[in-house]
Amino acid sequence: YSKAFNGYGEKVSLHKFLLWNRDWRENVDGELQREEQTLEVNMAYAFAKNWLLKTKIPVLQKKQRSTLRFDSGNTNQKKILNNLDSENHEGIGDISMQISNDLSYGTTWLSRGGITFRIPTGSTGIPKGTASNAIGEGHGSIGSFFHYNWYPLVNGLRNTFRIQGTNELIGEKRETLDGIKTYYSAGNHAEMFYSWSIEKQNIFAGAELHYFQQSESSLPTGQSNDSILKEVKFEFGYGNLSDLEQKPLKLPWQIRLGYTHPIAGQNIPFA
Repeated sequence: YSKAFNGYGEKVSLHKFLLWNRDWRENVDGELQREEQTLEVNMAYAFAKNWLLKTKIPVLQKKQRSTLRFDSGNTNQKKILNNLDSENHEGIGDISMQISNDLSYGTTWLSRGGITFRIPTGSTGIPKGTASNAIGEGHGSIGSFFHYNWYPLVNGLRNTFRIQGTNELIGEKRETLDGIKTYYSAGNHAEMFYSWSIEKQNIFAGAELHYFQQSESSLPTGQSNDSILKEVKFEFGYGNLSDLEQKPLKLPWQIRLGYTHPIAGQNIPFA
């Protein structure tokens, strides 16, 4: 991706978003592109009746390609662009855990709530600024969520609503784009998901609306990153999960293809 929503909700180049508080950003030539690939290992363990423990271990590959240049810039301006230079990172990201309880359930609904933790295990690359390309945030988080599934009286149809929030904890100091290592406190997050899906004869199709909001982080330079993102996601899949209605399966499986489209946002990159 090479675009972002700025503070006015306009689509701008990624480097102009990262340099939003630099008056000379309009004089910078070239382009900044980023790419992310993620492989997640998810494990779940039902340790008691109606209680579930989930762990998510992400393995990430991040690429940043930069052709930015400012020929007439001074030493400090060129140093900032050097901190946005091309770089590639691979490694394990921050591990997240979730402890949940089935609050109530019946033949046509399920409600679940719980708490979440993120452990700062990712440590590849040096985080710089509030929109870093490094793997790992350098701090943990604790949060809570509520999830509701409703199965209308139509075979295979499902409606889902989920709301969650995270309190970002204070962790390591972080470098600004000027190269100054200083105090950093990330903004807290709130998210909502709303989806409809249908699954019949082992074919799956679904759509989901996602709303993300982050309060402003505390970093002396480039701190105004109170963010909003609205996006829609479509998924299509095939597997053998419909067969679970008739019999147990030795190997349940499903392959899905998804596409996410940003609708609107503020102070956030998008792909």
